[in-house]
Amino acid sequence: MRKFIHLPKPAFSFLSVFILSLIFQGCDFITQTKMIINKNQGQEKEAKTAHANDYEVWALDQGTNLSRVHIFSSSLEETALIDFPSLHLAGKISEELTMPHMIEFNATHEYAVVASPASGNVAIIRAEDRKVIDVIATGNGAHMASFTPDDRSIWVANIGTVTFTEITVDLENEEFAIGRELNLLDEPKWIENFEGVAGGGGAAVGENVPAPVCHTYTADGAYAYLTLGPGAGGLVVVDILSEVPEIVKAFSRDEVKANCGLALSQDGSKMYANWGDPGDPDNPPAQSGAWYVFDTSDHSLIKTSNETRGVDAHGARITPRGPWLWQVNRGSDNGIVINTRTDHIVHELNDIGSSPDILDFSPDGKYAFITLRGPSPRSGAAHVATGETPGFSVIKTANRKKVKVIQPAPIEDLEASDFHGIKVRSLY
Repeated sequence: MRKFIHLPKPAFSFLSVFILSLIFQGCDFITQTKMIINKNQGQEKEAKTAHANDYEVWALDQGTNLSRVHIFSSSLEETALIDFPSLHLAGKISEELTMPHMIEFNATHEYAVVASPASGNVAIIRAEDRKVIDVIATGNGAHMASFTPDDRSIWVANIGTVTFTEITVDLENEEFAIGRELNLLDEPKWIENFEGVAGGGGAAVGENVPAPVCHTYTADGAYAYLTLGPGAGGLVVVDILSEVPEIVKAFSRDEVKANCGLALSQDGSKMYANWGDPGDPDNPPAQSGAWYVFDTSDHSLIKTSNETRGVDAHGARITPRGPWLWQVNRGSDNGIVINTRTDHIVHELNDIGSSPDILDFSPDGKYAFITLRGPSPRSGAAHVATGETPGFSVIKTANRKKVKVIQPAPIEDLEASDFHGIKVRSLY
C-alpha cells in the first residue's frame, strides 16, 4: 500500500511549480519539452524525436499450407507479406520453409531469423527490403532461433534431433554457416538428469526424450538458458563461448519443469522460465503451470511459483519500460503480470483473446501484441491451442485492456490460419 508523508507547506515559487509539474506530468511532459527544444534547434531534430518510437509488428502464420510473415506498421496497417511457399515456387529460396514458428531480430533490428520446425530449417531475412537472404537446415524440429547479443552467432534449438546448433554470422558480408553443435544425448549432465525420461522430443533420432525447446542468453552472451520438452520439462544452462559448448548446470524436471517461455530481466540479473501443461481435457484443472526465477550470476534457482491463475502458462516477455513480466495462459485465455523487483504477481490479464500464445511490446511499452491461435492448431495440445480468431490481440498496457484483434488472413484462409510467433521491430 502506498504511504503518504506529510511535508511542510511548500513555497510555491515559479521553480517549485515547474518541478512539481515535471513530477506529475511525467514522461509525456518531458517528451513534449524535448520536442519544443528540438523545434527551436531545427526541424531535423524534431523529426528524429517524433520517429524515435516507431516500429513494425512481424507476426507468423504457421497455418496449414500458409507459412507466412505478416508485417504491420505501428498504425496497424499491413504493409508487407512474406509468403514462403510462393518464394520457393518462384525459385527465390532454395528450400521450403514450412510452419514458421518463432521469430527474433538481431541487435540493430536489421535482420530477422525465423525457425520452422516442420521443415527443420531457419530463414534469415533482411528486414529493410523483406528479402530472404539465406535458408539453413539445422535439424528436424528447428523450434527456435535467435541472434546472440553480439550478433556473431545464431543458436537454434532442434527438438527432433535433440541438438543445439550454432549458425555463424557475418552480417557485413551477409554470410552464414553451420558452426558448433551440442548434442544433448552425449552430454554427461543431460544423461545424468534426463536419460530414460519421456519427453516427446527426439523423433528424428528415435528417442522420446526431453529436447531443446526455447532459449535466451545472459546479458553478456556467455550462457544460454535452454528449456527442455516439449512435454517433460527441465532446464539446462549452456556455456556457448567455450570451444566445445557444454552444459554447466542442469535442473531435472523435478526441480524445474520449464518447457516454454524464457525472459531476461532488464538489468540482466535474473532469468525467468515457465512451464505449461494443458491438463486433462475431460477434467480441466483450475490452474496449471509454474514459473521460475534464476540468479544469472551463479545460475541458482531463487524462486518457484505454481501460481499462474490459469491453465497452460506459455508465452512470457519483459516490458521495455518498468519491471513487469507478462505471462499468458493459453488454455484459459488470460494471464498475469509479475513485478520483477519483488517477484510477485501484481495484475491479472483478462479478455486478451482466444488461445493467447506468444507476445511482444511496442518500444515505448504502451502496447502489447499477443498472437492468437487458429481453429486448426499445428502445434501444442489441440484442446487448449485451438482458437477462434487467428491473428493477434492489441492490448493497451496502461489499463491492460484489449484495443482490437487483427486477423490478417483472408476469409478463405481463416480455417487453416494459425498464428504463433510475433516480434516487434524497432525502426530507430
